[in-house]
Amino acid sequence: MKVLALNGSPRVRSSSTYHILVPLLDGMRAAGAETSLIHVRELELEPCLGCFNCWVQTPGECIHDDGMRGAIEAYRQADLVVYGTPLYHGSMSGLLKTFLDRLLPRYEPWLIDSPHVAGMSGHPSRWAGPGRTLLVSACGFPEFENFDALVCTFRHMARLHGQEYVGEILRPFGEPLRRRALQGLFGAYYEVVSRAGAEVVKHGMISGLTREALRADLFPGDKQTKHELANAFWKQRMIRGQETCAE
Repeated sequence: MKVLALNGSPRVRSSSTYHILVPLLDGMRAAGAETSLIHVRELELEPCLGCFNCWVQTPGECIHDDGMRGAIEAYRQADLVVYGTPLYHGSMSGLLKTFLDRLLPRYEPWLIDSPHVAGMSGHPSRWAGPGRTLLVSACGFPEFENFDALVCTFRHMARLHGQEYVGEILRPFGEPLRRRALQGLFGAYYEVVSRAGAEVVKHGMISGLTREALRADLFPGDKQTKHELANAFWKQRMIRGQETCAE
């Protein structure tokens, strides 16, 4: 199995998203998968202009000459694509959205009856692409409900493209995952994430017990406690920022 993971975080390797993707891919490799990780920011992508030249003038080829040329080939060859993104305003990062927009050359312009969803319209695809998708996301809020719209979006995309939606790994109150000094606190969680990756490769899904473990709180205490922890952190950041400005 070929797995392509897309890290849509602008913070690249210092992001909570990245710290979840690493053990996930470790578990997938241990189970026999061939994995690759693309940091979308490093592709330096131009936005899709909606010019449709990739449909009518240079079929299948975008006018932009940037990192998408190699990335789209990796996407094309993958069996499973893992979409990793921080939660921004209830949705994905702009970086990941740009990547998805730039997949437009994959399609031909003709409107046809969808081969995947009865009663829907679609476009013929020039190539098959990944057959399965998995979502990874983290946010600063402590409630899982904040991911509802994001999950709905990726489920909808998978349905329209005829892909199997394997599931999601979501981490509310995930800001601490990117703190280097706190990494020692999350070993048990990363082991569960790695186990989830192995299960996806071996069994095609994350088991119920692993899904339950993935949803366990990383910190003890109720919502108010998490508010206090987060607010204390940001107060310290503000103090440090003000001291730096005063120097």
